[in-house]
Amino acid sequence: MENVPLMKDIKISVVIPSFNPRPDHLQTLYQSLLAQSHDNFEVILVDDASTRADYSAITDPRFQILRRARNSGPAACRNAGVAAASTPYVFFTDTDCELVPDTLAEAARHIHSEAIVMGNTTTRVLTPFGKAVALLGFPGGGILGFDQVWRVDAAGYTTSFSSCNLAFQKSVFESLGCFNETFPVAGGEDTVLARKAVESGLRIKYSPNQIVYHVQKDTLRDFIRWQLTRGRGNYHIKQHVASVDGYLKLRVWTFKNSFARAGIAYAPWVLILLLLSVSCQILGFYLEKSKPRLPQPPTDAPA
Repeated sequence: MENVPLMKDIKISVVIPSFNPRPDHLQTLYQSLLAQSHDNFEVILVDDASTRADYSAITDPRFQILRRARNSGPAACRNAGVAAASTPYVFFTDTDCELVPDTLAEAARHIHSEAIVMGNTTTRVLTPFGKAVALLGFPGGGILGFDQVWRVDAAGYTTSFSSCNLAFQKSVFESLGCFNETFPVAGGEDTVLARKAVESGLRIKYSPNQIVYHVQKDTLRDFIRWQLTRGRGNYHIKQHVASVDGYLKLRVWTFKNSFARAGIAYAPWVLILLLLSVSCQILGFYLEKSKPRLPQPPTDAPA
């Protein structure tokens, strides 16, 4: 029989990509990591050639900062962080996130027996606009919750994940080829890796008590820029999966959940933002498609 380690003995490497982080967001994340009930961890923060970043407040010896000489995107940063990790378990999050005190404890509880563990990401809403955006299920699960954006089966397994609240057995992550570094933006590389994992026969455990808070989208300008970025990411997703029909059907189901949660007061605003989101993502898709680019290696799509 395999020896199962005590949870306290499971050391986790927390990998965080960082590019020009807001100081208040970085401080919130830092304090939330210091407050973890499971304190057997190391943190590898990978700075993506920031032009403005101050990490001087990070003094805990469990934290190390890797600085990249050239900006290459969050996928490359996450892969570099995993390569530097000294433990067999990795946890991914972002600089605009906040972990609840038991987040790493929940990850440690599952990660020895599960290859991949996805947690529940929710948005801290502070304004009516932020709430309207979060009702779309953005960012992460918004205020809907992950299981209202991605389907979770009766046994507690799902088919996708988001890299802001994700635990992996390091060996499994590496066996899948890591995140695809051809993605130039933060959006889509996690979706493609999740598809690859499922097609490889792996299962993704959903851990609802593994909670990460994501900051809200504050302004309409932020929302539009973000949706354009998502559209750009969608172009690259399409290059690496055989079909996107399943994603489109899932989004219809998600938006039904959005309107059910919105109620009369917020439903009109959710509808307006939904239409704007779709328009911006289509525009972002075609802007990305029109860019000249060098030939890419073969896609991950099956023949």
